[in-house]
This record gives sequence, C-alpha cells and structure tokens, in this order.
Amino acid sequence: MKYCFVIITTFLLANSCKNSATNFADRKLIIASKETVMVKELGLTLTNYGCGRQWQSEDGKNGIEKPYCNLEIKYKDSIINAGKDFNPIFIGDAEIKLDKINPWGVEEDSIPPGGCRILIKKFIRN
Repeated sequence: MKYCFVIITTFLLANSCKNSATNFADRKLIIASKETVMVKELGLTLTNYGCGRQWQSEDGKNGIEKPYCNLEIKYKDSIINAGKDFNPIFIGDAEIKLDKINPWGVEEDSIPPGGCRILIKKFIRN
C-alpha cells in the first residue's frame, strides 16, 4: 500500500509540473521602468531597465531618434538583452514581443513613463 501511495503521488506531482506550462494563457504585460515581472508557468523573468529614445547617426551629423527598451529576459541559465527592435524573441517555450513602449515622461495608453507592453505567447517546438 505504501508503494502505491508513493507511485501515485510521484505521478501526480510530475503531471502537475508538466501541465503548468500547458495551462498558460497568452498575456499582455505592462512592465514599468525598473520593474521585474515573473511568468512562473514558463519559468521566465523579465526586467525593464527603462525605455526611451536614442539619437542614432551613421555619419555623425544626420540622424534620427529611435525608440528602445532596455529589457532583460531570463530563462534558466539563458539571458537575452532585447528591446532595440520589435522582432519577436523565442526563449524556452515562449514567444515574447515588445508590443508598445512609452519613451515619454508621462503615462500614455496606460503605460507608465519608461514602461512597455509585452505580449507573451506559448509555442511548441517541432
């Protein structure tokens, strides 16, 4: 009887760990400047070190202002620094997309100054 209990308990624990990522629903997260958000179901930690505007010039004279976010995404032992473009990032079981940033000094579209809105979707590798 003891062994049945141990086997059933082990099975249930293994199944609950396996299903935590499958129960993940796509999310929109608003991350303020200097804020860290955890997505436990996917084992992710996202830190926004601030969003703003950078002056970029190739010839030292003519340039443009480009928006950026200083994002750090952690998954297990991997760290990705992102936010200079709006291309999706794939890490672990997640697709992370920088949806909107607020480089201004006032709240805009419910995003605080220096904050960003992130879209996170679960994906399955083939």
